[in-house]
Amino acid sequence: MKGFYNRSLALILSLFLGSFEIFADDLKININSIGSSPLYLTNSMLVLEDPTNILSFEAVQSASYQSKFIKVPSSKEAFNFSYSKSTYWLRVHLQNSDPTPKDIVIVVAYPRLKTMDLYFQSPKEFIQIHSGYSVPLSFRPYKSRFFVFPIQFSGNSNATIYLKVNSPNAINLPIQLWDKVAYDRHEIDDHVVQALYFGIAFAMAVFNLFVFFILKDSNYLFYVLLVLSTALTIASHNGIASEYLWQNSPWMDQYSINLLISIVLILFLVFMRNLLNTKKLVPKLDFVSKVLIIIQMILPVLYILSFDSFIKIMVVSHSFTAFWILVNAITCSFRKERIAYFFLLAFAFLFSALIVSTLRALGFIPTNSFTIDGPQFGSAAEMLLLAFALADRYNTIIKEKETAETLVKFNLEKSNFDLEEKVKERTQILNRTLSAMRRDLFVAKKIQENSLITDPTLIKRLNLVYRYLPVSEVGGDFFDICQLNEFKYRILIADATGHGVHAAMITMAIKGLYDNIKTFELSPSKVMEIFNEEFMDNFVSLNSLLTALIVDIDIATKTIQFASAGHPPAVLLRKNQIQLLEKTGRMMGLKKQTHYGQSELTWDVGDRLFVFTDGVFEAFNLKEEEFGEESLYHLFQSTRNLGLAEVEDHLLKTLQIFLNGQDRQDDLTILGIDF
Repeated sequence: MKGFYNRSLALILSLFLGSFEIFADDLKININSIGSSPLYLTNSMLVLEDPTNILSFEAVQSASYQSKFIKVPSSKEAFNFSYSKSTYWLRVHLQNSDPTPKDIVIVVAYPRLKTMDLYFQSPKEFIQIHSGYSVPLSFRPYKSRFFVFPIQFSGNSNATIYLKVNSPNAINLPIQLWDKVAYDRHEIDDHVVQALYFGIAFAMAVFNLFVFFILKDSNYLFYVLLVLSTALTIASHNGIASEYLWQNSPWMDQYSINLLISIVLILFLVFMRNLLNTKKLVPKLDFVSKVLIIIQMILPVLYILSFDSFIKIMVVSHSFTAFWILVNAITCSFRKERIAYFFLLAFAFLFSALIVSTLRALGFIPTNSFTIDGPQFGSAAEMLLLAFALADRYNTIIKEKETAETLVKFNLEKSNFDLEEKVKERTQILNRTLSAMRRDLFVAKKIQENSLITDPTLIKRLNLVYRYLPVSEVGGDFFDICQLNEFKYRILIADATGHGVHAAMITMAIKGLYDNIKTFELSPSKVMEIFNEEFMDNFVSLNSLLTALIVDIDIATKTIQFASAGHPPAVLLRKNQIQLLEKTGRMMGLKKQTHYGQSELTWDVGDRLFVFTDGVFEAFNLKEEEFGEESLYHLFQSTRNLGLAEVEDHLLKTLQIFLNGQDRQDDLTILGIDF
């Protein structure tokens, strides 16, 4: 039916727009116009629908089929063919007018496509890449939650790219053209955002689970189950689950999202009935809610037995069930049920996101970043607002308890007196405990300072001066200096997320890992890769990330080799210019088997090197103004005639003036070397 609709619409458009040559040759896209953001290709692509699913690439290339590629309606960002049994071929022409080759990536930012094959044809070469969720993640050209095709485009050449798409799920095609370096950076940023979302969801689940054990209120348990199932549904929806949980399961990629939505809706119905007490408040509506729970249990079984027959019924049932929950929330709100106001507002966000997702899947609205990411934003708002609802419920319980206590206050006066005495006693104990904790923190501070002490001989040979200033007694920064051989020295500087005791404990443990590998006479990049593997094996459960920079200084060859794991660039101060030691890889703790690049610089006598953590420049004053990297670089240049110790003291004084009484927000570490 959907294929018929697409063919009819294409025919109407062809008749209406005939004077504009809708079947004319597609335009060539010059890949040199790609910047740090992607180019969306849908408006530049022609489409061929194959309802027989038998056409091969050779057949598609024939003249008879080339003329059948047409322009089809789409949003700026994506095609939306909804649920279709056809195979779709898409064609676009690219051009590299520059004489140098360029690394690009074609990205299809939608994870639930069974077949997603790319054919790259140019006068110089032909590339065929198979992908889609039917291809295990380990066999794909780029390990990502989306389908990513890296291509090296030869200089001064043209090429035609074909995409072959087929899927039992809704066929949505957000097709993007990226510069390879820009996309790698985007991937890191995207993983950080996803880590924040799922980290918040996990934290909320754990917190409310503790509240459940304390209060024994089943609503908190239902909320925990709801948060976890919603987070898993979002992970399935945006491909995170395919990347990390079931990398080689096409069955899960095909079925999981609708099965998980059913689970979420069942939990929502149970949570709503329990929280709003609909059995007493709206008994007639409550009966329908129980029927919908049964339906949402039966439909997934039928859906598994016959995917094609029940997929659209399943999607429509989700929308109806969500609408029914909204009706219950509105009705309870009209009954002046206080907690229903929070529930209504919370579910309204999720309901809107679910409706947008359903309409997109059925092809009624376009596919773009808003309609794809809407469920994730909606679920985040829903989690927070439901947490407020439970907090209000808890606050109501407290007020009721206070009222009851007021009624028996006269009988509890003596008990209150005894309680005050016990409080005084406990306060004394607490003060003693606090004093002990202060002593322990002082000891911890000394231990950490001692662990950072470097052999004075090395400091003298390197003409090195450093400053280490944690925000509190202990911090999350650390550094290490060692000598590899007669002429080569290795410096490590690292920064764990956060600060205080938690970050300090992590850094001390991580430093223990580094001490075992730091003297390996391997390149900095290889040491960094080993360091990341050890970190992931031992500390991934701590949900902590780490930036690090390893610098090898060879005084014989006057060279610097370095590898950076997301760490702020070090500064090599030459006579007339500044050269930055840029990042060569992502932060540690994000993913195993991460590759780190390596760079090499030369230095001359009289050059100066500064290595530091982000606490040096990420300082904010009372006006929320940041000191910033540019100010730091300018300070280094303007103090070129001063000694290293004077430069670092001047930096600390400048920061103090800039903060103007505001406390520093992060640990500060800086090492300076005069060559």
